[in-house]
Amino acid sequence: MSRKPTMNDVAKLAEVGRGTVSNYINGQKVKEENRLKIQKAIDELGYVPNLQAKELRTSINTEVVFIVPTNWTPFFSEMIFYMQKHLGRFGYKMILENSHSSPEEEKDILQMAALNQVAGVITMSYSDLYNFIDFKKKLNLVSIERFVAPEVPLISSDNKAGGRLAAKKLIEMKKKNILLIRRDVHHYNATDIRAKAFKEYMRGKKVKVDEFSASLKDTYRQEIVEFLKQKLTSKQYDGIFAVTDEYALVAKEAIGVIQPDLLKEIEIIGFDGARGSKESRIKVDSIQQPIEDIVKEAVSVLIRKIKGEEIGNNYKKILPVSFVKAEKLMGE
Repeated sequence: MSRKPTMNDVAKLAEVGRGTVSNYINGQKVKEENRLKIQKAIDELGYVPNLQAKELRTSINTEVVFIVPTNWTPFFSEMIFYMQKHLGRFGYKMILENSHSSPEEEKDILQMAALNQVAGVITMSYSDLYNFIDFKKKLNLVSIERFVAPEVPLISSDNKAGGRLAAKKLIEMKKKNILLIRRDVHHYNATDIRAKAFKEYMRGKKVKVDEFSASLKDTYRQEIVEFLKQKLTSKQYDGIFAVTDEYALVAKEAIGVIQPDLLKEIEIIGFDGARGSKESRIKVDSIQQPIEDIVKEAVSVLIRKIKGEEIGNNYKKILPVSFVKAEKLMGE
C-alpha cells in the first residue's frame, strides 16, 4: 500500500464495521472474535491510530510514561521497543524517561506525570528510595520487577527460579569452582533475589561459591576486570554466574584478554537473554526473561486501570524464565 492505511482499510480487511474498529481503538468492549480480526488487520497493514484526533475527540490523554533506570543495555533496549509497540496497539503514545537510577529524578518524573495528567505510568525503579505516597492516588501506576506498594500491580519474571536454574545448569555441567558476580545495590531488588536463590541451591548441593560485588560507582565494569585479573592468577574458576548479562559479558571479555584458553573450560551464565536489536545475537549463555510477555502483561494491566477496572491490592504476575545458549557467528 503506497498510502498510509486508514481505519476504513482496517475495517475492510477485518470484515467488520468501521464503528467496531473505532470502538476497539478507543478501548471500548468488542467481541473477542472481532478483536482478534481487527488486531490482525492492524498488524498486517501497519495501521497507526491518529492519537491527536482521538485526544481532541474524547478529551482523554493518550500518553503513558515509561521510566527506566538506563537504556544502555540490550535488556532495556528490547523492553523499550516492545513497550512502544504494545502501547501503540491500544492507541497510546510512550514517553520514555531515563531516571539514571536516581530517586530524585524519578520523583521529578512522577511529579511531571501527575501535573500533566498522563494516562498512566509504567516504571522500572532501581533507585534506593521510591515514595509513591503522593502519587499513587493521582496516577495509574504499574511496576515491572520491583514491589513498590500493595496498590501498585507488579509484573516480573521469576527471578528466584532463574537463580536456581543457573545453579542447576552449572551443577549439570559438573562445575565445582564457582564465582558469583553481582553489584552493590541501594535496596533489595531482583538481582538480590537471583543471587540468593543461586547461593541457596549451591549450598544445598554443598558447592562453595565465591562472590564478588562491584560498587555503585561508574567504575564497576573495571572493578570486575581487576578482580578477575587478580583471582585468575591464583584460582581457576570453571563456572561463573553473573546476575545480569552485562556483568557476564564484562567477565567473558576480560577472561578473553587475561586467559583466552580458559574460555574453553569455563561456563559463564548471565541473566536477561536480551538482544540489542532484532538482528543482534545473544552473546552469552543466559537465563532468559520473557521480555515481550512482561511488557504485554504490564500494558494490559495498565489499560485495565485506565478504564477504571478495580485491580486488587498485591496484584502480582510472575512469568517463567528459561535457559538459552549464546548464539555463535557463522564460522565460529
